[in-house]
Amino acid sequence: MKKRISVLGVIPARYKSTRFEGKPLAEINGIPMIKRTYTQALKSKLLDKLIVATEDSRIYEYCESEGIPVIMTSDNCLTGTDRLSEVAQSEKYDFYINIQGDEPVIDPIVITQLIEEYMKYGEQYIAYNLYKIITNSDEVNSQTIIKVIVNEKDELLYMSRLPIPYSNSNLVSEFRQQIPVYGFTGTALQLFSEKSKTLNEQYEDIELLRFLDIGYKLKMVETFASSIAVDVIDDIKKVENFLEQRL
Repeated sequence: MKKRISVLGVIPARYKSTRFEGKPLAEINGIPMIKRTYTQALKSKLLDKLIVATEDSRIYEYCESEGIPVIMTSDNCLTGTDRLSEVAQSEKYDFYINIQGDEPVIDPIVITQLIEEYMKYGEQYIAYNLYKIITNSDEVNSQTIIKVIVNEKDELLYMSRLPIPYSNSNLVSEFRQQIPVYGFTGTALQLFSEKSKTLNEQYEDIELLRFLDIGYKLKMVETFASSIAVDVIDDIKKVENFLEQRL
């Protein structure tokens, strides 16, 4: 009989954002973003537990008041993965899902897809991520959208902010956008916390490159789900318009 795996979903929520301070508590049609993200992520039925991880007492107190499970982490976490690594020291699970706190309309199917892929391959891969095909030239050329190259097994070969792969032939390149929902094994999080930023990670400012640089394989999963990340305050209106169109 196959052993049942345990899965923890973690929503890192940082108050001190340089581009949008206090973003997790920003209201979208009267509901703070962190609550919307939590409510959406909770719709994935394969999570055993879902918690918010924050360094800020305001976010912590809000979550407590709403009955949202929350844990305080240190103020020196440089990335969401660092925050997840800190959580994993006290919360022991087989698989950890990093769910971005600025994805208030996240499709829960992406969480389910990552978990189902881990259920297939387990510790064969140290981390799991998603991608979707993009054709819009603005998206392809945007430095904020990370492009992905995979092999024929959907294993990660490289990620870049540049439009890769470049075609030097009569073939038209097919571009894949990284979806910022990540699945990690406990080993992956331990390695991440023990290893400083690698060279390619520093060049591209992409955390997952740390694993490639030190020689580990990552599994990618194609998805057709879409979402809206809130990077700056103007993105709030985009989400509100999206919600109004769904009514």
